[in-house]
Amino acid sequence: MKVRLIAFPILILLLFSCGSKKLTDKEQAQAHLEIAQKLFKSNKLNAAKIQIDSINKLFPKEVSVRKKANDIFTQIQLIEQKKNLIYADSLFKIRKVTLDSMTRNFSFEKDEKYEDVGNYIYKSQRAENNTGRTYVKALVEETGTFLLSSIYCGAKPIKHFSTKFSVGDLLAETETVPDGSGYNYTYNDNGNTYENVIYRTDANKSIASFVQQNAKKPILVTLTGKSGKKTYTLSEGEKKAISEAYNLSVVSSDVKKLERVINVSKKKIILYETGLAQN
Repeated sequence: MKVRLIAFPILILLLFSCGSKKLTDKEQAQAHLEIAQKLFKSNKLNAAKIQIDSINKLFPKEVSVRKKANDIFTQIQLIEQKKNLIYADSLFKIRKVTLDSMTRNFSFEKDEKYEDVGNYIYKSQRAENNTGRTYVKALVEETGTFLLSSIYCGAKPIKHFSTKFSVGDLLAETETVPDGSGYNYTYNDNGNTYENVIYRTDANKSIASFVQQNAKKPILVTLTGKSGKKTYTLSEGEKKAISEAYNLSVVSSDVKKLERVINVSKKKIILYETGLAQN
């Protein structure tokens, strides 16, 4: 094997140092091409790409040699994309099974008339099961985005705009959602004031991790508003919903990413095969 490893450098020295004759650019480019071809046939694809890159950089005017080199490069890209497709497709199938299993604990809600994107909601957190109470709701958009929503119910409005989770001196907090943002709603029903604030930033991930890490401890929730605050202890049901929804969002995001990788690989394979066929 050692003899083979040094064969190509020796070939280069022989080609570029034979006698006093100086090789032309075409001859040098051809030498690199022959090395690239041998590396390609030996399945040393990265090494072959280095040789092809050298041809394109060092000999830009040797069009015929560069064309042959780039044909090899296209074949290499085709091989790599087919490998990527096989890997992504196998991983996608595994993650999809996991996702389908996880969604059984969730309800999917979407108003086709007003919403472009639907949400997965942990079954115990459906609105009809939580009338008249203040709580934190976890949602996962069908795109995989993890959302949190603080829902306040009380005799008087507090006009809340953020929510803090704390265990002793440790805390995690949402972003501030101002009035008029489109993610802050208030309405009255049966003498009660309801406020619903939706949080969409990456702070949600930190909060989910905080809840998971402190699941066995009492977690204090504070809704902060312009007209007051509301503090209560996060229920076990809320802890579970937040944790499960976050886990679902991770798997769902993985599935979406793999779908994109698969689609891109398929398009590239068609492109490379078409290019080779035309040549």
